[in-house]
Amino acid sequence: MKRLCRTLLVAVPLAVTGCPKTEAPKAPPREGRLGAQRCSGQPGPKNPVLPVLQRPFDGHYPVLNLFDHDLPLVADLKPFVEGDRELTYCGIDALGLAEGFAGYAFAMPEGTPVLAPADGEVVRAGPAPAFNCVLTHRMVDDQLEVDVEHSTLGNIGFRTHFAHLASLNVKVGERVVAGQRLGVAGRTGCATTSALYFEVRRLTGTRTGRPVVVDPYGWDGPSPDPWAQDERGAPSVYLWKPNEAPTLKSR
Repeated sequence: MKRLCRTLLVAVPLAVTGCPKTEAPKAPPREGRLGAQRCSGQPGPKNPVLPVLQRPFDGHYPVLNLFDHDLPLVADLKPFVEGDRELTYCGIDALGLAEGFAGYAFAMPEGTPVLAPADGEVVRAGPAPAFNCVLTHRMVDDQLEVDVEHSTLGNIGFRTHFAHLASLNVKVGERVVAGQRLGVAGRTGCATTSALYFEVRRLTGTRTGRPVVVDPYGWDGPSPDPWAQDERGAPSVYLWKPNEAPTLKSR
């Protein structure tokens, strides 16, 4: 099965279906194009919070793709087709985004520093194995990636993954601290624009007993999380420290 993090799609305007109305919410409304329940990057009242990660870059950048709770990584990698959607962490269908994304892609200028979101150990750093990019219809072997393992983080353990980097500042086996530069954003591999792809894997408490992709924004939808219920899935919790979550605004 190909990893969906190897493909980056150009952002398109987001739209939603079935967005419920709310009256006098106690928490600040999630304003924006997606309505009152836009996935702004903040936890909702039902979303479990485990504040362990800081933002892996300074500032905020437009989001291109979001974690798809409707079974990420289940289907083989395929080009975007009209009608695709992603089931966001706040339970809304975001139309016009590639299905099956297992992380978050942010558009940012090449050379933007990419930072460790927590203390950990670099367990992978370098180019991904060659693969066929379905967007450009060519084999690519230049996609630079970094994996950092945070083995005891939150008493659960997580691994963070970064892709499309232009250059690296770390090597395998190196211990890093939160905020340390791992590399810089770029356009390597199957990226169609300069960007950063960010993914989180949960190390323990998974149905498979192996590391499994989870959403660092947790799950705050009106019904049970499909990915947490799937035999290949795992529960997601909101992992961002206060004021550290990247905003989820499209460009």
